[in-house]
Amino acid sequence: MSINNEMELKGVFKAEQLEQLKSLSAIGELAVDKAVSRVLTTTYFDTPDHALHKHGYSWRVRKTGKTYTQCLKRQSEPLGAIIGRTEWEAEIPDQIPKIDLLENMKIRARIKRLAADNLQAVFQSVVRRQSRKLKFDDGTTVSLDIDVGEVTAGDAVQPICEFELELLSGSAAHIFELAATINQTVPFRISTVSKAARGYSLLSKEEPRAQKWKQFKLLKSFTAEQAVVDNLQQTISYLQANEASVLRGDAEGIHQMRVILRRLRAGLAIFQSNIAQEKYDWIVSEAKWLRDELSAARSWDVFIDEFVAPVAKLSRPTTGFELLLSGLEKERVLHRKQARSAVNSWRYTEFILGLSTWLCNDSWRDSAASSKAIDLSEPISKFCARQLKKQNKIVRKKCQKLGQMSEEERHKLRLAVKKLRYTIDFCANIYPEKQISIFQKKLNPVEAALGYLNDVLAAELLVEKLMSVKSDHATPAWLYTAGIVIGWHRHEATLTEKKLFKDVNR
Repeated sequence: MSINNEMELKGVFKAEQLEQLKSLSAIGELAVDKAVSRVLTTTYFDTPDHALHKHGYSWRVRKTGKTYTQCLKRQSEPLGAIIGRTEWEAEIPDQIPKIDLLENMKIRARIKRLAADNLQAVFQSVVRRQSRKLKFDDGTTVSLDIDVGEVTAGDAVQPICEFELELLSGSAAHIFELAATINQTVPFRISTVSKAARGYSLLSKEEPRAQKWKQFKLLKSFTAEQAVVDNLQQTISYLQANEASVLRGDAEGIHQMRVILRRLRAGLAIFQSNIAQEKYDWIVSEAKWLRDELSAARSWDVFIDEFVAPVAKLSRPTTGFELLLSGLEKERVLHRKQARSAVNSWRYTEFILGLSTWLCNDSWRDSAASSKAIDLSEPISKFCARQLKKQNKIVRKKCQKLGQMSEEERHKLRLAVKKLRYTIDFCANIYPEKQISIFQKKLNPVEAALGYLNDVLAAELLVEKLMSVKSDHATPAWLYTAGIVIGWHRHEATLTEKKLFKDVNR
């Protein structure tokens, strides 16, 4: 049985783009042989309670012609937009998977504990695959597979129209570069969802959910360089993990993607002196573009769910609230569509590919030497201590002028507090949990209060905007109700400000 470490990039495209993709000159110029077309029938096996899937494995038996091949896969950490998997593959005489052919003793024992004699077919995919081998000037080889077909689980069916660029040898950077070239002519969306994941999704009938940021494990043996690369790769992974949620118009998915973009920019700012200025400006510019495309939808979600709804519950039902909510809901629908369009655009795909290429090429180290540049080889503990001290000092200095702050200065304080929290999250693994917890408990109410005060200002601007653009909404009842909502939150803002001073002193 052969063991492979698979690295691939998967792109989902529209069926009507198939012939255009096949005939791209960028692919033809790299091809070393003619395209081979074949039908692949793949059956996926698991226990009745899907024990293999729950532990991160997928097991398939693929029929190609008269040949059967079993393959056990386990997904590993992603490299930017590339999916990494370890797979154990072997030819078998029929469609029944053979656990004893797993040569790795630990894996074989684990699968026996999970599955034993309880394996059964759970779903199937049938695709027509066109394959070509590509070779780049430096000798890097890549396989291109274009799959069109469907995956079937019970009565549920999902079409498949995707291509896979799998690294056979050489540099993974070429995969990103070729994908970017394809995207210019045949716009596609990067997918980290395997055919196995599609099948399990059909079985569960669960809608994709928003994915909250989880801190990656920062080891004390890490250098600053290892930490920042891992952190940025995780950022890309979480952006992609929330795409499906955003595309179905989920408010939490939009919120989480905005949070991840803030983390991306905060992390980049720390290492700005080590990054070529042109590349830094491009990343920040694209991140701002995406944030802006998502922000309008988030603003309306917050206003409707966190500002209008609580006041409506405390008030008597009136026509004014019905009119107000009707107008707001139209804006929410409109801007959620804007958010979906952004995530579904070629520009978003280009952004993810550009970030991944940059990380994979190590080109972020290519900037000219700077007196402010960070020593990327220093131990992570030393790096974290310096960053925590720096960010804490910035926040404390700003807080000294809290009573005299303008709205703009308070907004900057809010951003500084967020940056401090992201720095704490980044460093959390290498400090005692009790120390981190004590500091976070004192910082969290400060961040929450500053966020609420900022939302109150944003709510007032939204109402003004709606009045100016949608004059038909400005009926006496509508205006009266909007005034109640804003007035109620202005009162709450006054109380929040008083509490903020106490929390800052703590």
